[in-house]
Amino acid sequence: MKILGNILVKLGLILCLFAIVVHAHKAQAQDSKRQTSFLSENELINYVSMANSIHPNSANGVPFNRLDYDKIIAYHFSGSEEPYANVIDRKGKFVPVILGQKALSQSQADKILSALAKTSSYGGSNAACFIPHFALVFYKDNKKINQISVCLDCNYLEAEIEIPAQIHHQKENKETKTKYVLFGFSKSGRKAIISLCKELGFYYGTDK
Repeated sequence: MKILGNILVKLGLILCLFAIVVHAHKAQAQDSKRQTSFLSENELINYVSMANSIHPNSANGVPFNRLDYDKIIAYHFSGSEEPYANVIDRKGKFVPVILGQKALSQSQADKILSALAKTSSYGGSNAACFIPHFALVFYKDNKKINQISVCLDCNYLEAEIEIPAQIHHQKENKETKTKYVLFGFSKSGRKAIISLCKELGFYYGTDK
């Protein structure tokens, strides 16, 4: 019985090791397949230069009414807190995890920017993490001047320019008597982003 028990234990270990190897192989294959769908640096650079021009609209609200841009491109990317919190990194390079890109039309730009400038688009709660999958990058003469990254799961955005509406809503902690900002998206804020994603053919947020 003791010998049989030892054999069964060894057999169990072998099966476990086999399962681990198979799982690792499948994961590696999936990663390789996924990475082939990422856009190359050349594709991204060429798209910026070929994208149609638009113009700023003073009616879009602060701070977008004072930004000087001639193109806005939306990106779907596999972001993370680090090192891929934005589409363009600190060195001015595109991150290697971009899955899709679409230049905004004038009407699309006006619609989303006016929504992001409204206080009614914020005031919701948010998570402490930040794993963005949607971004808007503003260009002038094919050079980035601002970018906004969005995480719908964490329910907020990060921008290189301050958006006053995002920090408008505050709530007081009854115990400490200190105030904190409710910078998470409201239902209307989420709806505006999801609507744009759907219009652009990005699946992000459309399955929520």
